[in-house]
Amino acid sequence: MPTPAGRASPTRGRRALGFPRTPTTTGVFGGKYVSKPRARAATNRRYSIDGGLLTQAEVVHKYLHLVKYVAGRISMHLPSSVDINDLINDGVFGLLDAIEKYDRSRSVKFETYAVTRINGAILDALRSLDWVPRTIRHRARELERAYEELEMRHGRAPTDEELAAHLGLSPEELVRTVRHARGATLVSLEELLPNQSGEGLALADTLKDEEGDVAGDLERDEVRVELEHSVESLPPQERIVIQLYYFEGQRLREIKAALGVSESRVSQIHSAAVAHLKKIFRGL
Repeated sequence: MPTPAGRASPTRGRRALGFPRTPTTTGVFGGKYVSKPRARAATNRRYSIDGGLLTQAEVVHKYLHLVKYVAGRISMHLPSSVDINDLINDGVFGLLDAIEKYDRSRSVKFETYAVTRINGAILDALRSLDWVPRTIRHRARELERAYEELEMRHGRAPTDEELAAHLGLSPEELVRTVRHARGATLVSLEELLPNQSGEGLALADTLKDEEGDVAGDLERDEVRVELEHSVESLPPQERIVIQLYYFEGQRLREIKAALGVSESRVSQIHSAAVAHLKKIFRGL
């Protein structure tokens, strides 16, 4: 249809302002709307990876085990409430990114490059879900490392004054840091704890009842019994360290005499025992 004199064509005006030509049919590829011919071209494109020419789908199928490996490794350090399938989904985006950006001229194996991108994609997804500021997370890790270092150095739990001096904080700043670090940790009230019957006991059922009742006392006793059973399942040296350190209040330098090893070795055994107990509780 002719354009009236003195009026510019709408399409011509859009191009003059720098707008792209609007495709008549569109499809979706990589989260963006593109024309169908372009989507087909991207799907049929072949990538030179490890000496072969493969489509994107073929590369994903071939290296999906890398995504599962990285997701499994990361999930070991996460609460049981985090679904590993969600991590795998996030990792696939990292694999797709690796496929697009891989440059074989840099003499880096695709597997090595892909693992880095997959790991980064999963961690980015986890950070996006984290409501706690990164500075507080960083402070919490610093506090944990300082506590472990001082505990190894002195053979006992460090005092607040020692922690504050080690971190270069005033007592008031240490109190705020500890409060923020504790607030950065969330647990699900539906998380199950082991009990003697073999069925999970919800964490919410172990919370203190301000009014107090016999049932609550029995449940707390049951949790303590299950904790003692978990300690009994540890290897002999780890079991002895946990019992003497937490149940009898002995220091590391006192425990080393009972085990006949150095104090630093006792500290290593203590760290391994705590890690094993965490793993036991996460698997229940």
